[in-house]
Amino acid sequence: MALSRYVVTNTTTVPAGTPATVTAGEPGTGGAAGYGSASTSAGIGYFPQTFIAGTPIVLDPAGQVYAAIGAGNLRAYVPGQDDVGHAALAN
Repeated sequence: MALSRYVVTNTTTVPAGTPATVTAGEPGTGGAAGYGSASTSAGIGYFPQTFIAGTPIVLDPAGQVYAAIGAGNLRAYVPGQDDVGHAALAN
């Protein structure tokens, strides 16, 4: 599993119960540690999940949540562009 950073380009709602597979013990997947490598299927939530435009997220590009959001609603995260703060830092 290769995780990648993306930025949501269009506000998108994924229906409740959309399947999301996590692998137990794999870092970054949300699986519980200590249970080996058996795959577990879980939904991404009881309520619809809304991803707001401009939000950076980390996803597996081969995963079910990536497919549910849709590649047309995501773009690659650009370091130096997407991690820049625009808060006033001087008077």
